Amino acid sequence: MQFTQVVGQSMAKERLVTMFKDNKLSHAVMLCEKPGYGALPLVLSFISYMLCPNRSANDSCGSCPVCNRTGKMIHPDIHFVMPVNTTKTISSDKKPVSDTFLQEWREVIIKDPYFTEQDWYNKIGIENKVGNIGVNEANLIIKKMGLMSYEGGDKFMFVWLPEKMNQEAANKLLKFIEEPSEGTYIFMITHAPEKIIPTILSRCQIVRIPPIGLDELSGELMEEFDLSGDEATFFARISGGSLVRARELMFDTQIMQQHDIQLGSLLEGCASKDLSKVIEFWEEISATNRDNQKMFLEYALEFVRMALMLSKGLPEIANVPPSKMKQLLYWSEKLKPSFYGKAYDILNQALEDVSRNVNSKYIFADLGNRFFLSL
Repeated sequence: MQFTQVVGQSMAKERLVTMFKDNKLSHAVMLCEKPGYGALPLVLSFISYMLCPNRSANDSCGSCPVCNRTGKMIHPDIHFVMPVNTTKTISSDKKPVSDTFLQEWREVIIKDPYFTEQDWYNKIGIENKVGNIGVNEANLIIKKMGLMSYEGGDKFMFVWLPEKMNQEAANKLLKFIEEPSEGTYIFMITHAPEKIIPTILSRCQIVRIPPIGLDELSGELMEEFDLSGDEATFFARISGGSLVRARELMFDTQIMQQHDIQLGSLLEGCASKDLSKVIEFWEEISATNRDNQKMFLEYALEFVRMALMLSKGLPEIANVPPSKMKQLLYWSEKLKPSFYGKAYDILNQALEDVSRNVNSKYIFADLGNRFFLSL
């Protein structure tokens, strides 16, 4: 895998390469991201770059025997750890570990390295269970990384979602992470750093992966799905910079329809001063999960932005998909000019509160009340 296969993230690529060139790369690196930002293909591309004997200044060659092995996920000095569990065919007495599902791991990455935790669980057939990284896995990691390198160079341990590691496994790995053998690198990708025990975090070099840039994500969606520029920009904006979420929103029309209904109910209730509609809105949205609430707020922010641009006679930068034009023209004429700035502040505050795990009923009751008074 090469950096050219990573969507956007030019600054993250440059930072990793610079740390490597300047000998400032720690033996243990923790990359923190939200699902779909691209940390997984980024790390795999970086490992390929580190191992490639013919690398250029900014990327691996992509064609040498080493690159072929890393691209197929079969390089003997790259070891993978990911959350697993028992399945219908693999019972607990067989003590499933990551190597049990190594073929499935290779298949899912080679097919598309932008996938969710649930996609992985579906792939290995653990149904409604949650994956974990247990002490058997920790013992195996220590054993593997204590061996000599197969090809005489560096060894790599790649841990996907270390927040799924139980306490016993984490304690077992502390010394290994703090003092690995010479020529050993540990890369971990987390979606929830707050769930990782502090003693592990403190032993790692932290690299925070930002959302994919709007232009890069829009371009990827246009190429991948043959979308118009306006459609691609719309989905890129409401996805929050996540390729995974953008795809989900495109294909799950039910989510989009639900957001439309919820936002329409809120705006109509506020415009007509029908408090019962506003209460119905916040009771419904506060009962959904946090991810859905964030998606709704990101959708509402983009809706308000497009309506504002239309109200100012700037359709060329509104980037309104044809399917949304009628609805947005209606609201761009109905909303007060003073509403837009207030709405942005209210929605951004709500988004921040959701991220901080503030009580959902409080967040959306407050949002509904402030919209009601502003519209």
